[in-house]
Amino acid sequence: MAGFVDADGGSGPVIARFTAGLLIAAASGTGVAAAAAPAGGAPPVVAPPPPPSVPAATVAPLAAGIPAQLTPEQRSGYRAVFAALRDARWSDAQIGLDSMAPGPLHAYARAELYTAKGSPRADGEAVARLLAEAPELPQGEALLRVAQARGLTDLPALPVQQRLVWQDGAPVRARAKATGSDLIAADLAVRMQPFVKADMGAEAQALLEATPGLSPEAQTEWQARIAWIYFLQGLDAPARLMGARAGAGTGDWAIHGRWTEALAAWRQHDCAAMQTGFENVAARSPDTDLRATALFWAARSDMACGRPDRVEARLKTAAQYGETFYGLLARQALGLGMPTVRPQRVSDDWVRLERRPNIRVAAALAEIGETEQADRVVRQQARIGTPAEFASLVRFSETLDLPATTVWLAHNMPQGAVATADTRYPMPNWTPDTGWRIDKALVYAHTLQESGFRNKVRSPAGAFGLMQIMPAAATDYMRERGVSIDQDALARPSTNIDIGQRHIEKLRDMGSTGGLLPKVIAAYNAGPKPVGEWNALVRDGGDPLLYIESIPYWETRGYVVTVLRNYWMYEAQGGKAKSPSRGALAQGMWPRFPGLPGASAVRINAPATTTALAVNAAVGVQSPVQSN
Repeated sequence: MAGFVDADGGSGPVIARFTAGLLIAAASGTGVAAAAAPAGGAPPVVAPPPPPSVPAATVAPLAAGIPAQLTPEQRSGYRAVFAALRDARWSDAQIGLDSMAPGPLHAYARAELYTAKGSPRADGEAVARLLAEAPELPQGEALLRVAQARGLTDLPALPVQQRLVWQDGAPVRARAKATGSDLIAADLAVRMQPFVKADMGAEAQALLEATPGLSPEAQTEWQARIAWIYFLQGLDAPARLMGARAGAGTGDWAIHGRWTEALAAWRQHDCAAMQTGFENVAARSPDTDLRATALFWAARSDMACGRPDRVEARLKTAAQYGETFYGLLARQALGLGMPTVRPQRVSDDWVRLERRPNIRVAAALAEIGETEQADRVVRQQARIGTPAEFASLVRFSETLDLPATTVWLAHNMPQGAVATADTRYPMPNWTPDTGWRIDKALVYAHTLQESGFRNKVRSPAGAFGLMQIMPAAATDYMRERGVSIDQDALARPSTNIDIGQRHIEKLRDMGSTGGLLPKVIAAYNAGPKPVGEWNALVRDGGDPLLYIESIPYWETRGYVVTVLRNYWMYEAQGGKAKSPSRGALAQGMWPRFPGLPGASAVRINAPATTTALAVNAAVGVQSPVQSN
């Protein structure tokens, strides 16, 4: 159809693209039943056949450009030594080191032996010799304390550590903070809990209005909260009323109240109110993510309300926030490319770094699979190295497949250094135990949000590892494969991401998600049961963006847009110039889970309405866009 953009991201006139994509979604009304399944019967969700099993290597080989640091005999010997250190078999570790000729990891292993909790008392002279040999090691300060405790003086100076400056990462939507200093507000919060949990807007409003003495800040907070409860109930008129009252206040809660008011006006097809509301949020919000969000929705409102002349300017402003979900959608609508491309590896990184002892130690540790120890050494080198070498150090950590290290380096940098966007999205060369069955860019998008690639992090709920695997998911996996999985196995990347991708596959195939990508992502965070309930509760009118912004759980709303943003960044850095899911959402279509047979995107139709949006949407419904 003329003026449409393929869901994989082709270009064309901005206004035509927006008319085709955004207005069809806007004109579809607010029918509840239509949100549960695509009209006309979308292709059934059928899992693609799995590829042949690809066993994961025990230790990934070092990448091209980093020469092997160890001989086969040294690799075997050092593996035994570090295994003994982990098991607190101190004598075995000592014997292992003494039986080997001095090699690249002797100093590091001895430093571990001398400083490990519970290890035998170290001889002061031996510690002093080690300090003189390798003062740059991360155990340096601990070794110095041991030597001083033994009464030794005239010890070598340790390298000076530079101050690393924290750098914020990619923008995320900030959550407004509860009013904490108001005692009356604190008491009200307790009494409000039953109404908040049960989404009882009228009762919550009555309680608020019957509570005297609230500070203006607390009054604004609860007006905004109650506006959101009404919005979830589908009661747009009181949602707008309470949102407007909150919006008359100041601070973050006032902006959130305006946002809810604008969304409710969108559902009511009130052009003037939604245009003004989204514009107000975009102008007032200090939150980069919410500002980009409001600009994009203001552009949708302008197009829906017959003001296409205002759309392009808003999109260009939103596109400046190119590492946000809506900033990337704005770039898609404008026909612009992704904001970053993974740079080529600098050929002389190793030449620049190899003279640093810690670099050779980190490479040797990675060579025998001691990635946690390698991470520790690279972080130490960041503290004692020169700022001029920092970019090479980041690339070095990526080459060693140390993604958690890379993420840490992206946030902890020498004065004057600036992280490029690709640094925040590391792409380790990992393979799941049973091979890749779903797009690894999507798996890494989840992993980055779930754990920041920390392989041993545990949540208060008991989720563990890279993809925050819950015990139930691990149990299902063990039952299916007939294997036993302990915590050590869950800490192994190949196993953790294999369980994670299997769980994603199950969510994809559930009726509650319908194989629709935003719902699969939501289910990974909130669970499939709430997502099934939202199919009947959320009044999205078949509009995927309204669905996302109407998700009742604040955490899940943020999770969906963050994982999709991560996914698009990983797609681009993996060399994929066009993103079907981004193209679909820019058109107001639902992206289907990547790799499913049939269409890559579908449009869900709600009953047509006679609103201004429906009148203005003088285009037909597009048939599903096929995958490339």
